[in-house]
Amino acid sequence: MSAFSKPLPMFVLSCATLLLASGCGAGTLGKAVRPTSPTAGEALQAAELTCREGATDAQPLIVDMSSSERVDLEVAMKEGLAVVAYDCKSMRLLPACRLPGAYKFAGVSRKEEVIKLVDKGEVAANLPLNGVKLAGGLDRDAALDLALVLVGKQSTTLDAAGQPELSGRCEGATHFVRSASVGAFAVGVGTRGEARLVADVFGYGANARSASERQSLNKDGDLGECRGASPDDVKPPAQCRSAVRLELVPLTAAASPPADDTRPPAEPPPVPLAVACPVGMAMAAGKCTADAAAPHLCAADDERACETQCQKGSAGSCHNLAVLLQNRRLEVAGDASLVQLARQRDEELHQLFTRACDGGVAESCDRLGYVAMALKAPRAEVQKVWQRGCDLGHGPACRVLAGDFLAGAAPDLARGRGLLDRACKLGDAFGCGSLADSYLKPRGGAAPAPDEIARGVAVLKEACASRRRYACREVANLHIDGKLVPKDEAVGLEYHEKSCATGNTLSCLDAGLMVFAGRGTAKDAARAEALFERTCPTTGAGSTCGTLARMFREGAQVPKDGARAATYMERMCNASGNGCLEVADMYLTGKDVAKDRDRALKLYEDLCQKGNNTACLRLADELRSSDKARARDLYGAQCKGGLVEGCEKFKKLGGDPAAVKR
Repeated sequence: MSAFSKPLPMFVLSCATLLLASGCGAGTLGKAVRPTSPTAGEALQAAELTCREGATDAQPLIVDMSSSERVDLEVAMKEGLAVVAYDCKSMRLLPACRLPGAYKFAGVSRKEEVIKLVDKGEVAANLPLNGVKLAGGLDRDAALDLALVLVGKQSTTLDAAGQPELSGRCEGATHFVRSASVGAFAVGVGTRGEARLVADVFGYGANARSASERQSLNKDGDLGECRGASPDDVKPPAQCRSAVRLELVPLTAAASPPADDTRPPAEPPPVPLAVACPVGMAMAAGKCTADAAAPHLCAADDERACETQCQKGSAGSCHNLAVLLQNRRLEVAGDASLVQLARQRDEELHQLFTRACDGGVAESCDRLGYVAMALKAPRAEVQKVWQRGCDLGHGPACRVLAGDFLAGAAPDLARGRGLLDRACKLGDAFGCGSLADSYLKPRGGAAPAPDEIARGVAVLKEACASRRRYACREVANLHIDGKLVPKDEAVGLEYHEKSCATGNTLSCLDAGLMVFAGRGTAKDAARAEALFERTCPTTGAGSTCGTLARMFREGAQVPKDGARAATYMERMCNASGNGCLEVADMYLTGKDVAKDRDRALKLYEDLCQKGNNTACLRLADELRSSDKARARDLYGAQCKGGLVEGCEKFKKLGGDPAAVKR
């Protein structure tokens, strides 16, 4: 039996509901301290939780998951991406709901912590599976001690997904699992005022004898094996692989737009950490709590609160404060120069991101690398902080660091590819693409070796299985081209259709043309027609519509059909504003569509107001006979902008080009 599916002792609920009874209450615990009196907020904490408006990201603990639920989670994460019904009060796995994708494991720097849930509100908020049942049985003097050891993550590269992408029985679905932090945990009953070590809760510490007398609700994994884990491990230790905490991403109502994953930004914009706790609670020391006195994560837009909480020791608040500072526009005042202000800001950012990075915020280590570069720090210092971010589980830091080892005349391929592989396994889609490129497109123009080709194609196929459209298209082109792998148009078509299914309209077009021509499959006009419709859909039509329209207008690879070309051009115009001038010309002249002068003038007017000079001139040309004054004004505006044709026509209607140019 895997550690994912280890049985949850029946004692979990029986003891939780009998904590007030003899032999099961906090009064029998060794080393118990005198409990504090109920706080003024205890009534609020014990009351029902109020969730924040709208679905948000969340990071719930799942140490209270039953054995059957753990089996279902493990199966769901092996067969695709796990889907749940979640709000701040409860969580339910939907094992029969399907979302295509896959998870990969990457080790991280080991993290050990004991989280003490001191009241019913905290238990219910942090343990959404069975927290309400556990909270109902807690004596007010008792607390739940959660000892957590995290050694790695199971992650997917999928950043967003929508309800239309689900299949199966998905009633109530709200989120999908983007990652699961894995390791080991132990849950015990303690008292509110007592601090305990991880080893004590597991029963291995100096206080093991006393700890053994406590009520041990659940334990999964071996602390000793976890302490032998390394960030470089390709799989977790056998007794240290239980899912402990999930990262949940909300499902959108519509299908998620295809991500542009072909090339990463040179320096990604800073992103704050979001508060994912019920109303009246904040994240502090790994848990949602209503204790406002504890250092806690500030709201991302509250600068004063972020400054206060950062000073009190909240690493996440230091990160959010730095993000606010970095996003603020610099304003030059007095004798200071923009360069001076930028350096002063970078020095302050360096301090804030350093505090956050030292506090375990992986994203801050990544940002710290960019700030250190701006301050012209030694390259070794920059690499060091990116390595810390990578070890903490931030994929982009691994990928950026890899670039240092793959560049230059003597690249360290093993180190660089190892970092890219780690980035990919941590859910960084750009890392997967860069890893494949490092195998298939070696620097210097050298041909890749057969083993490099095999590895590169394998990386692309795995990324395609996780619905990365660039990867599916690359596999298709490799098999159609036939230079690096055996030519196989049937396989190429298969992967073009997979890429099309992710929203890559170029692959929809290529697949449609192949099916229409009978390449890689039998000719099938109906199937080709469906692919052309996906190339240029009625909603969300993109620039590929223009390519398809030109093919039908010219009769290139498809039968000549002007009306159909016009339909595709108009779809693109309505969706994105591209090609609207050509559509207006079609309606004005009646080419391939029924002539409609009013519609053409409306399109010219809209384009002119958006700054399209050609549209302004054509609108004025059409208005010369019906509205000479308006036409003259339009020509004058173009003349003022320096357009010679505008000046010439402005003059013919009685205007003075010299006057408007002044």
